[in-house]
Amino acid sequence: MAFDPQSAIERRDRLRQEGKIELPLSVDTRKYLLSFIKYRDILISLPLFLVCLGVILYMYYSGYEINPQIVIIALSPWGAFLTILSIPHPDRKNINFLTHKIIWRIQFKRRQRLFIYEKGGRMAKNKNVQDIREQLGIRNVYSECYETTDNHFVKVIKVSSVNLSLLNKKDKEKIFRAYETFLNDVPRSMLPLQISQIAQPINLSKYSMDVEAEMAEEANRAKKMFAKSYLKHVDDIQKSKDMVTRNRYVILGRPFNMLNRKKVLDQLERDCQLLASQIENMIGGRHKLEAKGLDNEELFQLMFACIDYENAQVNFNFRPSQFSPLTVGSRTQEEMEWRWAKMKEEHIM
Repeated sequence: MAFDPQSAIERRDRLRQEGKIELPLSVDTRKYLLSFIKYRDILISLPLFLVCLGVILYMYYSGYEINPQIVIIALSPWGAFLTILSIPHPDRKNINFLTHKIIWRIQFKRRQRLFIYEKGGRMAKNKNVQDIREQLGIRNVYSECYETTDNHFVKVIKVSSVNLSLLNKKDKEKIFRAYETFLNDVPRSMLPLQISQIAQPINLSKYSMDVEAEMAEEANRAKKMFAKSYLKHVDDIQKSKDMVTRNRYVILGRPFNMLNRKKVLDQLERDCQLLASQIENMIGGRHKLEAKGLDNEELFQLMFACIDYENAQVNFNFRPSQFSPLTVGSRTQEEMEWRWAKMKEEHIM
């Protein structure tokens, strides 16, 4: 049968006027015994058929005369159940009653739809509900550490890099030997370590602020116009999704409990400082590495960039110099303070 595009357009317009849409049918790969009875439905209803058959056998061995009428009555529950399974969806004919009325409803009721967070690490009374911290495995950003849900403190050290592609063979071998020595000299108490390279949105905010501060005292109008155009170019680079930077991190963690929490936190801080010092002293000569432990704000930005890279690009483009002071009334200030207190209670800050 030929396809009439005009009929399809008229049907689409008519459904649109009625406030409806036509859902396309997916390919049905199930095997059919008849035009409406699937082998799968027969298999599902097989236990009920065996029960009905058992009733017929029980009546036969009990002395009842078995005739077609009794057989039909005994098998009627199985036939009714098989008929119900074969009832199609009113709009999507290849979806049966069992799928959209029972299975999908059960999956919908079991599906997690609410994420609850209470300040102080307390979860809601419904233990089946998990908030976003449970999904990430991070309970809090505390004392310049990630506090995980399995009771670990995790410290992150950001390390600068050396461009090995510009070095000669002798310098490369020297750096590789220094790195090998560093790994062999890491104290056993600091193990295990995790070394990660994470692509993040390029952040030129500090560079932009330095350029603005330098040009603030410039008297030449032409240079100021050139600097303004240059800052716009820098901002466009930040907004470009193709521009990323690869940051290197060394991550170490320690387990803790409620008794040794403070002790583990202090020990992890000492290990972080010692490890950062070893990294900075790993390469001598004109090549030098810088290592710094991330603070709470930097830890939050790293987590945000790993979760939602697209929005992290927008977040990293903000510059304080772009915002002017804001004056509000007393009532507006009270509303803002209330919203801020509520946000601190319901979000990881």
